[in-house]
Amino acid sequence: MTYIHRSLARRDFLRQAARLSAFAGTPFAMNLMAAGAASAQSGGDHKALVCIFLAGGNDHSNTVVPRSGAGYNSYQQARPSLALPAANLLAINPTGYSGNPLGLHPSLSAIQPLFNQQRIALMANVGTLAVPITKAQWNSGQPTVAVPQQLGSHSDQQGAWQTGLPDRASQTGWQGRMGDLLAGSYNAGSGISIAMSVAGNNIMQAGNNTIQYQLTTNGAVRVGALNSLYGSATGGAAMRRLMTEGRSDLLQSELNRISSRAIDSEALVSNALNGVTAGGTFPATGLGRQLQMVARMIAARGALGQRRQMFFVQQGGYDFHDNLLTDQNLRLQELGDAMAAFYQATAALGVANQVTTFTASDFGRALQHNGRGSDHGWGGHHFVMGGAVQGNRVYGQFPTVALNGPDDSGRGALIPTTSVDEYAATLARWFGVSVSNLPTVLPNIGRFASRDLGFMGALA
Repeated sequence: MTYIHRSLARRDFLRQAARLSAFAGTPFAMNLMAAGAASAQSGGDHKALVCIFLAGGNDHSNTVVPRSGAGYNSYQQARPSLALPAANLLAINPTGYSGNPLGLHPSLSAIQPLFNQQRIALMANVGTLAVPITKAQWNSGQPTVAVPQQLGSHSDQQGAWQTGLPDRASQTGWQGRMGDLLAGSYNAGSGISIAMSVAGNNIMQAGNNTIQYQLTTNGAVRVGALNSLYGSATGGAAMRRLMTEGRSDLLQSELNRISSRAIDSEALVSNALNGVTAGGTFPATGLGRQLQMVARMIAARGALGQRRQMFFVQQGGYDFHDNLLTDQNLRLQELGDAMAAFYQATAALGVANQVTTFTASDFGRALQHNGRGSDHGWGGHHFVMGGAVQGNRVYGQFPTVALNGPDDSGRGALIPTTSVDEYAATLARWFGVSVSNLPTVLPNIGRFASRDLGFMGALA
């Protein structure tokens, strides 16, 4: 009978350990016991960077729209079945912007006030680039300079955005490389990774030493069998020993190191989150719940011993080949409501100036309609939000909204005029990466004109 119990426990151990490896999230060298001492240092110089990834490729042309004049007329002519009525657009009047008057999609009513209050900025026509490229160099799809691999492929372009290396394969992402540089300086002794995801695995947060810590919207992932295995506390204790005791076999030893790390991390996170609120009310949506957990982890930063935190959340359903008007309305409503709630939560927690949120997506979409939707594009528009953001402005070059315009690669798919590298570099500089270390985070940054697009104000 003892043998049967031991066999069952071993199978449970192997199954649980396979799951735990994704949630361990702390480099081996981290010392969990030092977290308490480090927490005393976490109050002052704290910053958090939050990526909201819009999976599928958001249709930027209906997200930010010329609301009058020649720009609106060209927009309407390019997508007669998809164009939003001008009267429904939410007016924004960016400082220093002299182009066609702009409006936001009507579902973004929750963030329109934040834009007007200078808490949100618009990053225009940003996308993956191997090198700067003009329409002439694009050469009607026969480019005379290097371009990102597999343009239009969801998986490849998601990877290009998240690695910052669109011209070659990479096993690390630009935030993971940031973590490699900064975790030791800012989060020394913390038992939790500087990079945390509430949306599963992503390559953006993968580093050489940085291992993303994966949370659920309810908090840390717990191995229930450690307390009671088949109703037996003795069995639970045996399971814990099986998963954590030292082993002579290298594979078993490494597996138990991962399991031990995950168990310790869960205990630390659960204790830190105990009684911690998010600082506000969030919508009961997938994205709302993810950002609520992010807010709670920010509130728990002292107990976690973290002065720098990076978070990844994701909202799916942006592949609008069909039914764009209905589906995008729902997605942007969820996005806008969740972003507004998150900003208000950071304000309530007193950290609005220390938290910067930015959107990213596979790519933009073509201006030309296909009937009821739009097809894959390239460049697109994105939002940056936070108390430190120089908002109510348009950064980069807002494109001519017209088929066959100066940035049209075909069908109204925009050739990006700002690279992901420049977008990410500005965020990285604000977060604490020095100018000299930017090439470590973004190896291609030297190919582009700017390391600071200005939307984070004056950077040291």
